[in-house]
Amino acid sequence: MSEEQFFKELQAKTEKVFEESEVYSKNKDKKWFYSICNGPIFRNKPIVCGLNWGVSRQKDYKGHSPQKNYPHSIDTDTWPFKTHVNGYLQKYFNLSFDEVNYSNLCFFRTPNTDYLSHKDWRDAIPLFREYVEYINPPYVIMMGLPKKLNNQELFKIEKYGFLPEGDNRRSFTRIGVLFDRYKFGALPHSAAHISQNTHDALWKILLEKFK
Repeated sequence: MSEEQFFKELQAKTEKVFEESEVYSKNKDKKWFYSICNGPIFRNKPIVCGLNWGVSRQKDYKGHSPQKNYPHSIDTDTWPFKTHVNGYLQKYFNLSFDEVNYSNLCFFRTPNTDYLSHKDWRDAIPLFREYVEYINPPYVIMMGLPKKLNNQELFKIEKYGFLPEGDNRRSFTRIGVLFDRYKFGALPHSAAHISQNTHDALWKILLEKFK
C-alpha cells in the first residue's frame, strides 16, 4: 500500500472515531477537528510526535478544517517547535526535521490536553499506533510526558535525570519500548521552562540510550 493510500484509509478511520468522540460531541461549534501528520510519510524513518494538535491562537481564528488530503510538504518553515527540534535532530542524530515523520499521539485538536477525556485518549491512540506500525520507525521521540500511554503500549520505561549546576530542579528523559517493538524516548517539550543546556543534556542522554 502506498503512503497516500495508507493516509486515505487512516483519514477515514480518524474521521469516524473523531465524530464519535466525547471532545467532538462537547465542542462541535468550535471547529477544532483533527490532523494526522504534518508533512509526508517516510517509511522506516524516525517519528517525532507531541501529545495532540493545538488550535490557532490568532484573534481572527474561525476554526480549523479536518485534514483530508495527504500532505506533500511541511506547511511552515517558521514554526518555533520545528526550529527547536530541528537543531537537536541535526546535532545528535544527523537528521533534519524534513527527513522525519511528525505527528501527535492524539489526532484530535484542542487548545490543550485538558479538553480530552480518558475515553478520547483510548479512542485516539489506536489510530496513532496504526500510523507508527505502517511507518516502522527505528525509534519514536515524543516531546512531552507519555503518561497517556498505558503499560500495554509503553513498557520497560526508565527515567534519566539531569540537574543543572546551581539549580534544584531536575529534568528528565524517559526511555522505553513502544507498542512492544519500537525504541521510544520522551523529552521535555520545546516550550518547557528549562535551559538550553538542560535540553542539550537530555538529548545527549537519549542518543546514548538509543545506541
